[in-house]
Amino acid sequence: MRKIFKVGDKIEIVRIDRRTWEEKDVQYISKIADIKDEYFYIFTPIKEGVYVTFYIDEILRLYKISSDGVWMFDGVIEERFKEPEYMIKVKQISDVRKIQRRMFFRLPINLDIFVKLLNSGQILKENTSEQIADDFSEGKIVKALTKDISGGGVCFIAQEEFEIGDLILTKIPIEQEELILKAQILRKERVQHPTYRFMYGCKFVEARQNEIDKIVRFIFAQQQKMRQKGLL
Repeated sequence: MRKIFKVGDKIEIVRIDRRTWEEKDVQYISKIADIKDEYFYIFTPIKEGVYVTFYIDEILRLYKISSDGVWMFDGVIEERFKEPEYMIKVKQISDVRKIQRRMFFRLPINLDIFVKLLNSGQILKENTSEQIADDFSEGKIVKALTKDISGGGVCFIAQEEFEIGDLILTKIPIEQEELILKAQILRKERVQHPTYRFMYGCKFVEARQNEIDKIVRFIFAQQQKMRQKGLL
């Protein structure tokens, strides 16, 4: 296989939660300083004028966006350096793999949405559009606010407490309609907010292709607006 990651490449770094092996929400931009076998020497990213603090044995996911797609692999930090420059030494611990670009980009956006926890009976029901709509009309529905959205999932804050692994229904306003999508909670953390107590990272499950396409079109349209305003 041809070499994908090369010295000098611009990359994006995401921390990985060891318990769930899921991505945390903050992304960092950096560059590859050197490569020796399975070891990557990466310039320590700077955020708001300060070097980002990483830790020995911390798991990272590295992304490279190229003309032929988005490539990624997982690595573990083995050393940190301050000389001759601030760098981290990352050992590659997974194969390099290609992912869909549309599933990669997470659009930071605040959308008012509604969320409902699925009970065991609803989880076992056939996943038709009509059945999902019926399920959403039953039981307790809570208001939430998105932090970001992608073709693969959504991050939101809410007052209601859910648990990691819970299956939920989300009602999200997209393209002048409300999409009702099933999702699974992968991350949970407390937040300081005047209205909401928890932040959740979720992945969509059993989403239909036309539903994903609507989300992707919405993201592209919002990106275009941001570019016109000079925000991207």
